[in-house]
Amino acid sequence: MRGHIKQRGNSWSIIIELSKDVITNKRKQKWYTFKGTKKEAEKFLTEKLRELDTGMLIDTKKIKFGEYLDYWKEKTFYNLEITTREGYIQKIDKHIKPFLGNVYLEDLKPLHLQNFYEEKLKNGKLDKGGALSARTVLAMHRIIHSALEQAVKWQLIIRNVADAVEPPKAKKYQAEYLTDVQTQELIKVAKNSDIYIPIMIAIYTGARRGEILALNWNNVNLEKGYIRIIQNLCATKKGLIIKEPKTKSGIRTIAISKELIKVLKQHKINQIKNKLQLGQLYQDNNMVCCYEDGHLYNPKRFSAKFHELLEKNNLPIIRLHDLRHSHASLLVKMGVQPKEISHRLGHSNIGITMDLYSHLYEETDREVANMFNELINSK
Repeated sequence: MRGHIKQRGNSWSIIIELSKDVITNKRKQKWYTFKGTKKEAEKFLTEKLRELDTGMLIDTKKIKFGEYLDYWKEKTFYNLEITTREGYIQKIDKHIKPFLGNVYLEDLKPLHLQNFYEEKLKNGKLDKGGALSARTVLAMHRIIHSALEQAVKWQLIIRNVADAVEPPKAKKYQAEYLTDVQTQELIKVAKNSDIYIPIMIAIYTGARRGEILALNWNNVNLEKGYIRIIQNLCATKKGLIIKEPKTKSGIRTIAISKELIKVLKQHKINQIKNKLQLGQLYQDNNMVCCYEDGHLYNPKRFSAKFHELLEKNNLPIIRLHDLRHSHASLLVKMGVQPKEISHRLGHSNIGITMDLYSHLYEETDREVANMFNELINSK
């Protein structure tokens, strides 16, 4: 029976049997209270059944936001990059669902989201406690907004309540970098470490961590002096994977200096010796940057070792990614054009380069003004 009526005192209960919920897979019913004659109640039931047949009857009252997020993940995450997907899932499962998961999708209000953001900004860290950054909370807001936007498209809700919330404002990222003297000191102390080669490549090319750790000897030309960036090493829950860069501009050819060519030539000789000594124990991935037995570096562990190296030698504590900024800052000071810097770094457009290093260009412009002033006055 698709629907029936029951008399309750002076009114009628109209019960319509709906198909199982596509999200929760639970049996659903829709109840209405109707006042009038039995004939009028039967007519009302017929109208509602017609709405059901035409797809106009939608019931979201028994779908919790957490259940919807699971359904949304299942239906839309298949086309995301694995690292992006894992990042979204971590934020949903560890932060969003525990706070908002039991709120019914239809009942979700802007205030729920506002309270969630405020709580995360005050005490959002799960392990040590303390505040999450505005940038991280903003990322959660974007996930929620995207999920609700899809719910509107699927006609599960009539509006996206995240539109009515003021999201956290992340501070503009300020790149950190080493001076030329500090860079020289880093090269000196790194020479005897097992991460010397990737540090040298980072300093001399400005390549990203994953690009350096995925660099294959097939993409290194020591005779002509260039490396070809075509892949990226990432750590996932399923292990290490090698994939293409996110954007087309990430695939690029970078000229390398005579010093780096010399270092890489000696490194290649050392690798061949290790292969011969270890024999079958050597895991040959043909990678430029790897452990002595050929195993790939784990990007996160590599960053930790870099941090330890800086700390041990009293150098400024920066991220490995900041060697990329150090490379760019030295190029700016040398007067290299932004377009060339943008190409070496693999930025998708020159605007990103200018935005990241605008303060350095301002300093360079001031130096030019001072030089011009001295030239005029000297005459």
